[in-house]
Amino acid sequence: MNPLPSPPTDAPTPHGAPTLVIPAYNRGTLIGQTLRSALQQTLPFAGIVVVDDGSTDDTADRVEAFRREVPSAPLRLIRTANQGVQAARNTGVAAADTELVALCDSDDLLEPAYCATVTGWMRSHPDTDILYCNFTPFDENGDQRDKFSGAPAGYFDGAVRDGDFLERIPDLYRRSLAYQPLFPTGLVVRTAFYDAIGGYDTAFNGVGAEDWEFTLRAIAHGQVALCAASLARIRKHAGNDSRDSMRMALGEARILEHGLDHHPGASALDADIRRSILARRRGAFDAAFARGDFGIAEDLLPLLGDPGDRKFRIKRSIVGAPAFARNLLWKLSQRAQA
Repeated sequence: MNPLPSPPTDAPTPHGAPTLVIPAYNRGTLIGQTLRSALQQTLPFAGIVVVDDGSTDDTADRVEAFRREVPSAPLRLIRTANQGVQAARNTGVAAADTELVALCDSDDLLEPAYCATVTGWMRSHPDTDILYCNFTPFDENGDQRDKFSGAPAGYFDGAVRDGDFLERIPDLYRRSLAYQPLFPTGLVVRTAFYDAIGGYDTAFNGVGAEDWEFTLRAIAHGQVALCAASLARIRKHAGNDSRDSMRMALGEARILEHGLDHHPGASALDADIRRSILARRRGAFDAAFARGDFGIAEDLLPLLGDPGDRKFRIKRSIVGAPAFARNLLWKLSQRAQA
């Protein structure tokens, strides 16, 4: 195990730097790597707040080990009952006393230049309410392509560009329906703006894509900027909720319905949002059918209408068949696709 990093003695005073909030639940095996990346910044964070959301493993002990070994680190641990990641983030932001707050999930990493880069932009652009950074997904096989590189052609067209930064991206809410590259890890937000829009909505705890509602709400209410430089690394592993495609699609559909009713300006995108909701429900239906989850498939059928394609009609017939025939027909359909 590498020795814990001490804040560099010649590091600049973190004037205007954000407080970093790290929500954590049962991340004892990974929280150390996240904290190392937070402590190895070229510009130190003004503070680092870890909110242990009722972990049942040694997450809190690992954080306390950092506090003892690097007593000069501005590291604070808050322990709460398990309430979900939204509540944990809100708790951490409420504990911050800085103008800016940054977020990082407890299994992700921040590049050393992250804090200096985002602080510089937010200080020189007081009209920016929230800044999202590009990131590089990685897993046990190594790094993947950075997230912004996967955006559809034209996704960033019309943005005002300033080096690695983009702002005033036209129709960002609409564009996010087709591709969502804006994740909590790596974002930095003005605390006043976070409070003004209500932080993360705990009503979406446990819902697939639960963080997306906050992102869409932030886009709807504020001035959003993006940093195209990859300043974070987001870990992909078996514990990621995003690995369940059916759950994600159902959650996204629910969030879009909520947004249509509650987000400013969303009603002007009514047709686009409803098409996106339908597409996500169809994706959830296909995923439910593929895994033989006929209860969810049946629940979704009345919401799908008749898309008109032959494959859907076959699946609908199988789902609606008597149980003794349904299982046989489903197995035959799966073999035909193999």
